Amino acid sequence: MSNMKRRYTAAAAMMMVMGLCASASAAFDENLNDYTLDTMVVEADAIKNKFGDTITEQSYYRTGGDVKVITREEIEKRHYTDLTEAIKRIPGVTFQNPGYRGGEYGYQFYNNGVSINGDTRVIILVDGRRVDNAASTRIGNSTTSGSKATGVNLDQVTNMENVDKIEVIKGPGASVYGSDALGGVINIITRKGGATNTGSIDLATGSWDKHKYALSYSGSAGDDNSWHYFISANRDMSGDTKYKDGTVGGTGTLGGSNWKEDGVNVRIDKDFNEKQSLKVWYNFKQGRDGYPIATPNMKYYNQKDWNDIIFKATVGKLDANNKLIWDGKFKEKGWRDPAGTKYEEYTKQDGTKGYYVLDASGNKIKTFTKLSGDAKNPGYHNLYALDGKAYGSFSKFKNNDWDIQYTFDKDNGMESFIRVYDQNHRYAHRDKYSWTTLSDASNAYNDMFPTGATSEQLAQWIKDNLAPFPGGDKAALKEWVEKTGGAASEPTSWHEEKNRGVQLQYAKSIGINDIIASVTYDKAKNYSKSYNNKTGALESSHVDRKTTTAYVQDKIHVSDKWDLTPALRYAKYSSFETTDAKGSTVQGKGNTHLLTPVLNTEYMFDDTSSMYLGWTKIYRPLKEGDYSTADYINKTPLDDEKGDAWTLGVRKDLDDKTSLAVHYDLTRMSNAIATLPVWNDSKGEFTSSPLNAKEDKKSFNVTLDHQFDDHFTISASYSHMKDKWSAKNGYILDPSWGYSNSSDINTAINSLRPQNHYSLNMSYENGNFYTGLLTNWYTGCSDYAFTSNRFLVLDWNMNYEVTKDMTAYLTVTNLTNEAYETSYNSWNGKGSSAMPGRCIMVGMKYSF
Repeated sequence: MSNMKRRYTAAAAMMMVMGLCASASAAFDENLNDYTLDTMVVEADAIKNKFGDTITEQSYYRTGGDVKVITREEIEKRHYTDLTEAIKRIPGVTFQNPGYRGGEYGYQFYNNGVSINGDTRVIILVDGRRVDNAASTRIGNSTTSGSKATGVNLDQVTNMENVDKIEVIKGPGASVYGSDALGGVINIITRKGGATNTGSIDLATGSWDKHKYALSYSGSAGDDNSWHYFISANRDMSGDTKYKDGTVGGTGTLGGSNWKEDGVNVRIDKDFNEKQSLKVWYNFKQGRDGYPIATPNMKYYNQKDWNDIIFKATVGKLDANNKLIWDGKFKEKGWRDPAGTKYEEYTKQDGTKGYYVLDASGNKIKTFTKLSGDAKNPGYHNLYALDGKAYGSFSKFKNNDWDIQYTFDKDNGMESFIRVYDQNHRYAHRDKYSWTTLSDASNAYNDMFPTGATSEQLAQWIKDNLAPFPGGDKAALKEWVEKTGGAASEPTSWHEEKNRGVQLQYAKSIGINDIIASVTYDKAKNYSKSYNNKTGALESSHVDRKTTTAYVQDKIHVSDKWDLTPALRYAKYSSFETTDAKGSTVQGKGNTHLLTPVLNTEYMFDDTSSMYLGWTKIYRPLKEGDYSTADYINKTPLDDEKGDAWTLGVRKDLDDKTSLAVHYDLTRMSNAIATLPVWNDSKGEFTSSPLNAKEDKKSFNVTLDHQFDDHFTISASYSHMKDKWSAKNGYILDPSWGYSNSSDINTAINSLRPQNHYSLNMSYENGNFYTGLLTNWYTGCSDYAFTSNRFLVLDWNMNYEVTKDMTAYLTVTNLTNEAYETSYNSWNGKGSSAMPGRCIMVGMKYSF
């Protein structure tokens, strides 16, 4: 038996034993006792259909599948502060984030990347509407150099007060959302005002000057209470966070990681009758978040190592006598130097022309090797402490979204509607730093010390010309910042993403057939705006892309025990259209379309067990940057990603209090995009090259839910992910290849994400008291990407209902102050994205 089979068998056996040995429990998720669908309260015996699927507003889109729902009750009892914190309890869901709130809006590594069962092809929805932008170039402009995610930072979508439920669908089980939802779907369902007027004030404070303020009010109006409204406002803020360093085990403060975010939400509903209604929704969210880029490596975070690191990065390498080592090369043409620079032409070994740079006397100017990146210069990413701590680099975002939906019919739980929506998102960042005041530090040092320097002379030269250690003399650091132009100012350039769309859906139940047909049209624009340094004028260019998607699904109730759901989805993408600051428009590539079939089925063996099976044809169009990217070896343009995905799952109620679920995904990409080390005959070596490749991805989940008694509930799970890549067209891959390109996260799933995820979620409730403990244990982490090959993270919370209107609570994230990371970047080195340490929050919620 293979190791993988042993692992799967052992995990399944462990879960079976836990279930069979249990004394009693509930076959449902925590806090799924009752919740609302629109304004209707769903009782415990109606929260799932006959197959065991949790019912939500979007249930009619899917047949079977591995679905978890986080209810409003759970959000309030666990006091989740953001969407990431809530969703991380779902088995198979992992996040890649840098350990602080803000980020650079251009690279997935500095944002909140989510994967489901190891696949970053995850789409984010609000009330069933996609919130990504088809023209976005901010995050992963090309598939070869970034995540395959849709470019949405989950925690910026909306505030937690606005969330009624979070529906997490693993795999492509809901065909309406498209084949680029290969990893799955996260659907955020917003709150609607109820029949009675109620409000709440939620205040909390805790570690790192972290504060939370939230206000909500909802209710109904009119003689027949047919008008419903929900309004919420919030502010979340924090000082600099602390982190546990995985290299030396100490606790450090991440300078410049402070943040403040605000949000306002308004939803107004009008129920005309049982089948017709109107919804108007508005969302505002903005934030100004610190931008420290990386957590310092405490092993090298001292004055001596700082001097060594910044000198190597700014000036170059030294010999034993502190003499600068010439790298044997001369600066080539294109090097920026004062006007009048002269060049001398020479012939290179390959026959091409090169140029020596000459100084005023006609001498060739030497160049010196500067060591960049953590691999060449250990502790290199400590230099980023200047960005966040010294200069106060920051990022900003602002979202203004509205959505109007008129539902003109409801039939068998399905809705027929027309909706129009508009998204306006603005992203900016201001990253500022200065390592030296010299225009050419290498030659300046070489001119002063051509034969070398003493240790004292070297230290003094560094003190006079290079940035001081951020963890040292505060006065010296402040003086340096003022000397180099002051702290980071307001951004002078930014991105604005706009998307306007309209969707029409018609649904009808005819005999045993539940038929849904819809068509959606989106017009997406991505603006790049900046102020001209010379004229001060605002200049703007933008990229446009239009998308039309059509969808038809027939859920056939073959029998009382069997549903069969075939579907067809048509997607039409226009070419990318670029308009420059002068108004000139250039038609780019990207005009593509395809019809993709989907088939899902679900069968109920008896009242206690069911099975689902699904197949999806995958078609995922290239991003804009991919159309200008060719294979470095054969100059072959990249093609759209295509393949097939299969989903299989089984559920079993072992008794009336215990349930077991097993889920398996298999994805086979006949054409996927990856950056792989391919043999290059012209160079006689393996060269990293973006190309079309084959991909086989497998994932496995097993979950056990058990209720011991009326008070104590647990949910245990195990998830495993495995990915295999192979070259097409006869390319030869480096047989010793590990991971050589940190920007292409998809080709490194087995090294850069934990292969195994064990989770145990426990809750206890008795009268006015509630407590919950979430345990996440990750194993199989690569030693060259993470500071440890396994880590255990505990989150704990406690509620006490002081009165019927007042609840006091305590939350502790990372209870044991574990040192861990969820992402890796080879340039910055392992441990550069250490996650926050223990954070304690105390709060009080008052309802009125």
